[in-house]
Amino acid sequence: MADKSILVIGAHSYIAQNFENYVKKKKKNWNITLVSASDGAWEKTDFSVYDTVLITAALVHRKKQKGTEELYRKVNQELPVRITKRAKEAGVKQVIFLSSMSVFGDNVERITKETIPSPSGLYGKYKYKAEQVLEKFQSEEFQIAIVRPPMVYGEGCPGNYGRLKKLAKVTWIFPDTQNKRSMIAIEGLCRELGGIVEKMEGGYFHPQDAEYINTAEMVQKMRAKMGKKTYLTRGFNWILKPLSKKVGIFRKVFGSMWYE
Repeated sequence: MADKSILVIGAHSYIAQNFENYVKKKKKNWNITLVSASDGAWEKTDFSVYDTVLITAALVHRKKQKGTEELYRKVNQELPVRITKRAKEAGVKQVIFLSSMSVFGDNVERITKETIPSPSGLYGKYKYKAEQVLEKFQSEEFQIAIVRPPMVYGEGCPGNYGRLKKLAKVTWIFPDTQNKRSMIAIEGLCRELGGIVEKMEGGYFHPQDAEYINTAEMVQKMRAKMGKKTYLTRGFNWILKPLSKKVGIFRKVFGSMWYE
């Protein structure tokens, strides 16, 4: 009989697939099942045989147009609430909700225990709304763990990290803005999730790598792995620094945001 039995909802997500690999390699006495959210497979699953439900399903990058906000609400807020309600009714002991650092918004750099979430985009907005509802399900018998990772990176990683890697392949010169960012390797995030399952913990979690990183250093390391040299320059800082405080795409690449 498995020591832990975990149901992961969001079978096609990068984190779900890597967490499955982690469990199969490092926690061979655990049982893990991945089911899809988009096709409704989770609704046909018997939750009662699992100790933990991990929710990785989410809508991330979608252009804002008619109906987009409603889609974000349904996937990033309504779906996690429905899953959690079902889990509690089935006698599951723990739900882990994969939220995001983006719940703190774009107008903050240093994030402490006292920092109040203030999401600015639709993704963060509905992740935070889901958090607020989910924490109400918490009880002694039913743990709610809300995980807010910063940018995740690793082999095959999509999203902002993936786009930055594509840029790194073609640029030999890069601005040295000396920004400061929290990040976490996919292996580190999987270990954190494993620890939360192991200890059957609830509460808020803000995992990150032991060291902060800046974008120029990240690009330099990416290119070094490709056998390419990178020339870093501060010649563009006079315009990039103010832009990184005002313009979304520049903020994501050159701005600072870190967990203290």
